[in-house]
Order: sequence, then structure tokens, then C-alpha cells
Amino acid sequence: MNSTAKNIIVTLLSAMIYMIFALYDNYPVVTSDTGAYIDIGYTLVPPADRPILYGLFIRATSLGASLWLTSFAQCVILAYVVNSFIRGMVPRIFNRHLLAVNIVISLGTIAGWYVGQIMPDIFVSVMVLCIVQYFLFSNSKAKNIILLLIAFLAIVVHNSNYVIITLFVTGLFILSIFFKDLKVFRGKAITLLAIGIVAWLTLCFSNLIGGKGFSAGSATHVFVMGKLNESGVLKTYLDKACADNQYKICAYKDKLPPVAWEFHWDASSPVQQTGGWDANRQEYNAIIKDICSRPKYWPFLAYKSLEATARQLSLTNIDGSYSLPWTKFDEESSPYKMIAKYYPHELNEFKMSRQNTKTFNIPLYNNIYVIVIILSSIAVLLFVNPWTREMKLVYLSTIALIVLNAFTTATLSSVNERLNSRVIWLLPFLNLLFIFRAAYLRYTIHKKSELN
Repeated sequence: MNSTAKNIIVTLLSAMIYMIFALYDNYPVVTSDTGAYIDIGYTLVPPADRPILYGLFIRATSLGASLWLTSFAQCVILAYVVNSFIRGMVPRIFNRHLLAVNIVISLGTIAGWYVGQIMPDIFVSVMVLCIVQYFLFSNSKAKNIILLLIAFLAIVVHNSNYVIITLFVTGLFILSIFFKDLKVFRGKAITLLAIGIVAWLTLCFSNLIGGKGFSAGSATHVFVMGKLNESGVLKTYLDKACADNQYKICAYKDKLPPVAWEFHWDASSPVQQTGGWDANRQEYNAIIKDICSRPKYWPFLAYKSLEATARQLSLTNIDGSYSLPWTKFDEESSPYKMIAKYYPHELNEFKMSRQNTKTFNIPLYNNIYVIVIILSSIAVLLFVNPWTREMKLVYLSTIALIVLNAFTTATLSSVNERLNSRVIWLLPFLNLLFIFRAAYLRYTIHKKSELN
């Protein structure tokens, strides 16, 4: 059997390893947003708050037959990227050892939860792994093309990835001014930025074709207002501005919801009570423009952004709302309705999933995962030595991208467990990989000394 065939088999076996969560759950994991993504893939109507392209991904990979196929497709993509990453760090690793490392990653981190979930969240981690490999590993031209194509897919299915890419490239160019060694990465940075621009244009054209105009989205005003509300800036502003302006939201300034997601979605929020997202566009844009144009708010905005980023980075668990007894996807929920509409033969599996019957012990797994993060971090600091330049760059680049994800989501969306835990698993992944690499090298050296 040639090496290509072996690699394909190992990738498929690795994908099955990452399917463990979905298989244990008895159905792919869902969130309250899953139904919307499924629906837009079939109606082909771009929504205001998310890209249509993940919906198309669901439709294409499910073959219109089963969401299990979408979950498996995501697992194949992650398996390919992870295996490529591991081989880049441990070039001579045996396939059986590679599979063993994947088992540890799948069960020891929450990668399996997110890759088995019918959501685009796993593609943030996929993008990070592709970027790090593209910049720091000695890949063939063909491998780099594959990594960039996967990165392109990851960018177009998730809005936050556009911002993360832009911030990363901008930061790299700034750092290269002060650190001459980083100038060598400028060419790749330009290529990555070009990929991001093409992805952004793809999103804009998809909205244009869908009748939503040539734009990346039409809900920016609501998300920014929600974040200004969550940070407390909006209340401070309205207390003064409402005396001179007849804003509709002024009637609600003393009963604003405490978190951004309630501002966006709750039926009793000011947005919904005053006509909805489109009806408030002009007013909200005027408020946002006024706040951002006043220098007195700038230090407060900067501080609240950094504070929110720090709080976001501390959230490592699977979203705790899934384990609450009243969080159930029943007949009135969006996921239930869309699965019943497009995949009716899978409805019984969905209804009896561990997630939906509250028999998936999420708190226990969260506790185990936190222990893995702490112990692996201590172990990698104590026992991995020496740290090569490549290892340092890989670690620092990954952490930088994790921080940029936290900054982007905390600043523009909300402080939420899901928005950080979907990517923070890369930290214990690197820890475990570096520990394995150190042990592998020591074992190899020991075997060579015995032969001599």
C-alpha cells in the first residue's frame, strides 16, 4: 500500500475518533442557532446576522440525507489539519502513534464536542491550525495550497474569522518593523490577507445574489449596540443624550438587558419592542457614530474591550446552558423544526440524544477538561526542554490567534463560554503534542544509543 493510501486511511480513522462525542450523544450536537443554519442552506435566503455559506456547507455535506454526514465531513477536515500539524512537529511519527495522539486529543480536550456539532465554531480552530502551519512549517507547494483552501472555507463560514485574519496580518506587519526576523513572513502575510479579502468578497456577493445587497451583513448595528449595552457604555451615553434626542431606545434606558445576547434576541429587549433590527438601523447607527466620535468615550471603550477580552479568555468550558434542565430542544425550538422539516427520518434520534434527554454529563467533562489544561500546562513547562525556535513560534502564534479570537468576539459580540472554548482547546492540544514530542525524541535517542 502506498503512502497516499495509508494517509487517507489514517485520516478517516482519525475522523472516526473525533466522531466519538457525536456517536456517544446518539446524534450530532446542536445549539439554538443550528436550526437557522440548516434552514438558510435550503431557502438560500441570506440572513442578516450570519453568513449563508455554512448553511450551504450543511446542505452539500449532508447530501440532503443526514446531518451525520455533515458532522463526519467536519471531522475529516479537522483530522487532516491536526494530523498534518502533528506530522509537522514530529516528522517520523508512526501512524499508530498518530492515532493514539488523536484519541488523547479527542477525549482529553473538547475538540470532539465542537467538531461533532452542527455549527461553524470548529472552523475557527481549523483556521488557526492552517495559519500556523502555513507560516511556520516547511510544507510542499501542494500542501500550502490545500491549507489555504481549507483556511478559505473556514473564513467564509464564520464572520469573526474575517476580523481575526485582518488583525493577525496587521499585527505581524507591525511586529516585523521591530523584529527583523519576522520580515521573512511578510510575503505569506500578504497571501493570507488576499485569501481573507477574496473570502470577504465571496460573502458580499452571496448576499448580493440573495437580494441583501453587496455587504458582509446587515446586522452590524444591532451587534455593536448590544456590546455597547453589555459594557455599560450605552447606559452612560443615554443618560445624557436622551435629554436632547428623541431616540426610541430612551424609553428602555433604565431596563436594558445585562448581556448582549439578550439585547439581540430576547422578545422583551428594546430591539424587539421597537420594531426589530431593520426598523432601528438608522437610530442605532446614529448612536454608534455619536459615541465613537466623542474622545471622552475612547479610554472607556478601550478599557472595556480589554476587560472583556480577559474575561473571555478565562471561559474554557462547554456552554453551561446545555446542562440546565430547562434547556431542551422541543417541538417549538428552531433545531427541532428544521430537523423535522429537512431530515424527518432523523427526528427520533435527535429527540433521544443524550444532549436532549439531559444524560450527557457536561459538568463532569468540563471538570476533567480543566484538569487537563492545568496539568498539561505545568508538565510542558517542567519537562519539555529544550524549546526550539520553531516550538516557541508555534506556541506564541497559536496563543496570539486565541487571544485575537477572544478580543474579536468579546469586543464585537459578547462574553460567552462558547465563543472562547471553541478555540481554547488548542492550548492543551499543543501542550500534549509537545510533551509527546519530547518523550518521542528521548525514546529515539535512547534506542540509537543502545544500537551503538
